[in-house]
Amino acid sequence: MSTPMRTVGIDAGATLCKLALSSERLQTELFPSTELEAVRTRIERWGPRHIVATGGGVRQLGGEIAGVQVQWVPEADAWARGAPLLARRNGVELPERYLLVSLGTGTSVVEVRGDDAVRVGGTALGGGTLLGLGQLLLGIGSFREVTELAARGNRQEVDLLVGDIYPDGGAPLAPEVTAANFGKLASTRREDLAQALMGLVGENIGLICGGLARTHGLDTVVYGGSPLTDNPLLQQTLSLVTRAFGGTVHFPASAAFCGAVGAVLSAES
Repeated sequence: MSTPMRTVGIDAGATLCKLALSSERLQTELFPSTELEAVRTRIERWGPRHIVATGGGVRQLGGEIAGVQVQWVPEADAWARGAPLLARRNGVELPERYLLVSLGTGTSVVEVRGDDAVRVGGTALGGGTLLGLGQLLLGIGSFREVTELAARGNRQEVDLLVGDIYPDGGAPLAPEVTAANFGKLASTRREDLAQALMGLVGENIGLICGGLARTHGLDTVVYGGSPLTDNPLLQQTLSLVTRAFGGTVHFPASAAFCGAVGAVLSAES
C-alpha cells in the first residue's frame, strides 16, 4: 500500500466501526459503533501518524484522536479506493467501470469509473433488516446467530416457489424460483425461518443491484460489507440473482473493510 506508514483508516457505520492500520502489514479490526471509547483506545495504542475517516458516525469520534487530526473522505470515494485493492488480493483485477455495493446496516450502490464514484441507488434492506427481523421473529440477539441458524435451515418450507404454483410445469420461470417470500409457511422451525429471512434480503438486494447494473451498462458487480463475512448462504443468493441479469459478481475477502482500507489509501502523502 503506497500510503504513509502507520495510517489508520476508519469506516464508522450505523452498526459497526471498521478500522484498518497500514504499517508493516495491513491490520483490521471491528467494533460495535456503540463502543467508541474502545475504538479510540485501540487507535491510541496503534500510535498512528495519520488518521482518515469515512462513514456516518465519524463526527461522534471527534476531530482529534491520540493527538492526531482526523481527516475526512466521502464514503463512496473510500469504498471505490478500497475495493480494487482487496479484490487484487484475491487475484482479481476489476475493470475500469463496475457497480460497487456497500452492504451494511442498509445498502448503498455506487458506479465506479476509474477514480470517480457516483451513487446510483440503494435500498433500506441490509444487515440491519436481518438482525431486526431475527430479533422479532426468532429472539436472536446477534447477526452471527442469524447466520448460523440460516445455514442449518430449509427456506423451501417457508417460501412459496413457482413450482408450488405450477406443479406440472408450464410456468415462464424455473420451479425453484421464489414466488412469494414467507408465502408457504409449511414450517416455522427457527432454522427455516432464519434461512427464509436471509433469502428475502439477499434476493431483493440482488434484484435491485442486478437491475442497476443492467441500467447503467455495467458487466461487473462487486459486493462488500460485514453481513457477507462468513456468510456463504447470503453470498450464494446474491450471486445467483445478480448473475441472472448477466455479467460477473465478486466478493473480495475482507470486504467488510473496503471503506476503512480506502480511507487509508486516501491519506495525504
